[in-house]
Amino acid sequence: MLFNIVEDFYNPNDLGIIILNFINLNFKESFQSHQTFYGSERINAYPCYESDKMKYQDNNLNPYNIFKKTFENKSNLKILELITFFRKTKLSELKESPSWNQHKPHKDSNLYDIAGVIYFNGSSLKDGTNFYLDKNHYEPTAIVGPRFNRCVFYDPQLPHCPSMCQQVEERWTQPFFLITKEEK
Repeated sequence: MLFNIVEDFYNPNDLGIIILNFINLNFKESFQSHQTFYGSERINAYPCYESDKMKYQDNNLNPYNIFKKTFENKSNLKILELITFFRKTKLSELKESPSWNQHKPHKDSNLYDIAGVIYFNGSSLKDGTNFYLDKNHYEPTAIVGPRFNRCVFYDPQLPHCPSMCQQVEERWTQPFFLITKEEK
């Protein structure tokens, strides 16, 4: 699997609940990729803001539950473990970062067999996700552009990165990491 795209990921009712949660949550300063050390300044990395990881609750209106139900329905895969949260990236901070306009592909943790992102805004390829043959390539092999409510998921060992030339003032996404396969 290179990557899979699911258009109109959330149904309209669930999407409303997800967006309402997104705009009402607290976000903390963070950066990407956590696998690389950038010193004491988050601005030296890919600076962003992240919500707390979502947790299961016995409630159909919970974003964690909505994501799990939707992903399983749309992908025909059973989720055994799940991490998901919301992320904002501010254009003004990216422009201050050495990451601006530089492609630094990374791989996600090999603890998961699927990684992905859901886009909540943007329409330029420059607000999407770049995929590479390996971490040393400068030119992406493929680019998935953002589209409101579009989900892209992929093998976490596939080198990728968000575009480093963001166009929107704030890029809104929902990253996720899944285990769908039983250990052998």
